[in-house]
Amino acid sequence: MRKIIALTLILTMIFVCLAFISCGNEKKNDVGAGGENNNNDNKSENDSLADSENDPAEAAEDVKIFPDIPDANYGGHQFNILLSINGEFSNATGGMWDDFTAEEETGDTINDAIYKRNVYVEDKYNIKINVIEAPAADGMERSAAQKMLKNSVQANDNAYDAALLSGYGTCQLASGGFLMDMNNMPPLDLTKPWWDQKANRDLMIKDKMFYTAGDISNVTNYATYAMLFNKQLVQEYGLEDPYALVRNGEWTYTKMIEMASQISGDLNGDGIYDFEDLYGALVWDDTMMGIVNSIGEKCAVVNQNGEIVLSLNNERVLKVFNLYTDYVYDKTKALTYQRQDWDGSKSTNMFSNNQALFWIQIMELVIRMRAQEVNFGVLPYPKLDSVQENYYSTVGSWHSGFVCVPIGQEDASRTGAVLEALAAESKYTLRPAFYDISLKGKMVRDEESEEMLDLIFDSKIYDLGWLYQIGGYNERIMDQLRQFKNDFISMYEKSLNKAEKDMDKINTAFGEILN
Repeated sequence: MRKIIALTLILTMIFVCLAFISCGNEKKNDVGAGGENNNNDNKSENDSLADSENDPAEAAEDVKIFPDIPDANYGGHQFNILLSINGEFSNATGGMWDDFTAEEETGDTINDAIYKRNVYVEDKYNIKINVIEAPAADGMERSAAQKMLKNSVQANDNAYDAALLSGYGTCQLASGGFLMDMNNMPPLDLTKPWWDQKANRDLMIKDKMFYTAGDISNVTNYATYAMLFNKQLVQEYGLEDPYALVRNGEWTYTKMIEMASQISGDLNGDGIYDFEDLYGALVWDDTMMGIVNSIGEKCAVVNQNGEIVLSLNNERVLKVFNLYTDYVYDKTKALTYQRQDWDGSKSTNMFSNNQALFWIQIMELVIRMRAQEVNFGVLPYPKLDSVQENYYSTVGSWHSGFVCVPIGQEDASRTGAVLEALAAESKYTLRPAFYDISLKGKMVRDEESEEMLDLIFDSKIYDLGWLYQIGGYNERIMDQLRQFKNDFISMYEKSLNKAEKDMDKINTAFGEILN
């Protein structure tokens, strides 16, 4: 009887404990769900854009995802990568931007991530990664790199397994028929999370991807448009909190200009506004492309027939153009500095000395300001108005770089396997080194900027019109700023004939390639 009573008591205690555990778990789940809901309330309107897409801002999964690549031994094959990237920024050694070279661990976060990734892939597949750098000072299309790749294809010498090339150069090679469709290179799989799904969305032509981006390289991340604001000036002038404006969907060009217009001054009293004075904004030439994309418009898009068509000339673009230029053309309020400050040293000093409220450029600014003591925050480019649902952050065409593969591969499956392995391993090495450790951990100054970084990368877009330089509109719209002109319609119409010829040539070329 005592045994039965004891057994009954033990079972009762077990059921009571289980009930408490169950309740505890329910409470934890409730808190988690509530936390997620609260976070969603605070997140930007761009979160819907990030669903199932690859961005540096995504949280790393607890469980590592491995690529679907068959085991292989490539017999010590030297995997040659042709490299040629535009950009004012460089790698850790001061040379051309290179996400594939790291001879040893040095203590530098990015270098060591590249080294660990490379060693892992090299050992696993018995290859040796070798970077071949093309000359840099050869124009924005990187003609030397294009010639090197074209000559190799025509000679069928398989000199390059893959390439990381500037955006303009890559697009010319693609329309010229020199690049493989990366959607047809198994086991390479561009739908996997280590490849940029926004690139798939914006750059695909008739289900073909001739070049792409992803965790394998940081170039497109640093080339993404963003702007900085000076916290000290916001406080001194009693301005609204830019972070709150972004969160509330009220960060618009009208609001930005309203804030910036309150700050200007001839600090040295010489009657001349130059690098010695105070401004509401430091303005980079390429922002003229950025403002178009920031309102959700593009120079050109791919239509339902897979053809590139113009989309630049519309009322929304004209409205943001006029808003922006009316402000930045006032030389007492904004400084268009690029033509007088090619290396950015003067503008860097100005922003560091609290001589500008906003600095409008690309994400590279965050790297540049790392060594400076000024207290700054990071913001996306504004919306056209509060009715606009999302923020948009374009990848700069001149600074961009894309992974691509020359046609005539000796072993396309080997190339696909190595690129897939490098990209997959980069998700757990290079990406967190760049985003979590360097960008968030060392370069920005506050948690709000971390939130803004998430928003900016979540809202990333690509514009084929700029990348293919259709009609030369990428330069013509910047010429409006350089010459302080406010004549968008005339500019558009003057270049329309060239644009139509460019599109006809490109669409015909792709039609022949795809057939």
